[in-house]
Amino acid sequence: FYLISLSPPALLLSLSVFRRLYISLFPPLSLPISQKHVPNIALLGSGGGERAAVGMLGSLHQLVQDNLLGSLLYMCGVSGTTWCMSTLYSDPSLSLSERCDEVIKRLKGPTVGLSKVVAWLKLRKEQNQDFNLTDFWGAFIASYFMKEVSIYAHRTIIKPYPIYSGVISDNFPPLFSVGVWFEMTPHESGFSGLGAFVPTSCLGSQFEGGIVREKRKEMDMVLLQGGECKHHEGIFLVLASADESKYMVTTGMKDKVSITNSWVPDGNVFFITFLSSMITMEGVCVCVCVCVCVFNMNNLKLVCVSPPDWWIVQNIFPLVQKWEWGTVYNFLFKIHGTKIHLVDAGLKINSPYPPVLRTSREVDLIISLDFSEGDPFETVFSAKQYADELKLPFPPVKESVRKEKEHPQDCYVFEGRRPEEPTIMHMPLFNLRNCQGLWEKYTTFQQHYDVSEIEHLLKKAKDNMRNNRDRILGQILLAVKRRKNRKSVAQ
Repeated sequence: FYLISLSPPALLLSLSVFRRLYISLFPPLSLPISQKHVPNIALLGSGGGERAAVGMLGSLHQLVQDNLLGSLLYMCGVSGTTWCMSTLYSDPSLSLSERCDEVIKRLKGPTVGLSKVVAWLKLRKEQNQDFNLTDFWGAFIASYFMKEVSIYAHRTIIKPYPIYSGVISDNFPPLFSVGVWFEMTPHESGFSGLGAFVPTSCLGSQFEGGIVREKRKEMDMVLLQGGECKHHEGIFLVLASADESKYMVTTGMKDKVSITNSWVPDGNVFFITFLSSMITMEGVCVCVCVCVCVFNMNNLKLVCVSPPDWWIVQNIFPLVQKWEWGTVYNFLFKIHGTKIHLVDAGLKINSPYPPVLRTSREVDLIISLDFSEGDPFETVFSAKQYADELKLPFPPVKESVRKEKEHPQDCYVFEGRRPEEPTIMHMPLFNLRNCQGLWEKYTTFQQHYDVSEIEHLLKKAKDNMRNNRDRILGQILLAVKRRKNRKSVAQ
């Protein structure tokens, strides 16, 4: 456990980004720029399930086309955008732009077979003493939505530098607001507000008194995907009626059980499998289907399952009964509790502002892509409240902008007034310019999109970036000036 501003690799990256930024700016602007005046630019992707994952991919693809991807220093995500990010950063042999094309192609293909998923889970359980439902849920997200299960390390791919986020769940003794947000990067992981970090390679290890007591295997991409969507928790069971001629779908949510009025007439549903739908009760989504099991109502005996299915019954169902989700060992000195329970950061702020608001990162320009459902300005106001509480630099945001939440523009610019305040470009996915009335079609909780829906959503995200290319370039120019002023003030 240590206190540090930034890990050395991140500092080195800030130097190497100069050449990439120069190359990206020179063709469109013919702008000579010195290394010390290169602005730090962060791209944020909000949560929003598969809508956010696809939207982030489309946005990145357009940034590549516009020769602007190289200008980014950081790329940060929560929830759905981390599904996209962790997949993009999983293959060190490809550039981010090449990987983006590959992931888009894979998204339109078939889901990963159950046998492959179970094989990965078996390997994961052998390697990890703390195997839990986060492993299972991560594998489900990777195979069902992102169409692949990868275990590659991500430390070698740092352009732009990825930052993942989580928050401490309620069952961990509360610290204070500054200690809630947890960030993970290729090299260090810890509390954004506290400045308390450990090497990411030690994140799965056991600590005592802030010192590593037992070194264990670090997190991989699939586990990150599982940890970033825990608010979808839920297991679906299909119970056979007494005559075994129809089946009733029920949902289990911790200690609560909700029974739908739906009956499945197909008598062939005698196996565990991933489902492609969800149950909605009284207009509120309960959870996403994960697996199905059929029991005889009289004696509750499991019937007719294949080997992969039976492995899930033996190894996953006990975890469901105990409700064992992912944790990391507590590395904070003199803070009680052996484990830190992390959940989806989108439950707190549905966009990863806290990591880039750290003053040590000196971010000059934030490009915020908002894929969230509901009020498109909620993330900005939540971030401002966080910044105000922690006395962090943040630009002014007028309350009157909320009046446009039903009919948002494609881009809002909240300009920093002082050199240390970042400027925020806030870009809602669906807006007046690219067709706003699509929320009902692309909801957060639904089965995965078909090819036509993916292509349509990719186009909308690309259009948003392309339509605002000149505004982004203009804000980068202003960020260069603010960086000069920042350095002048520092001197």
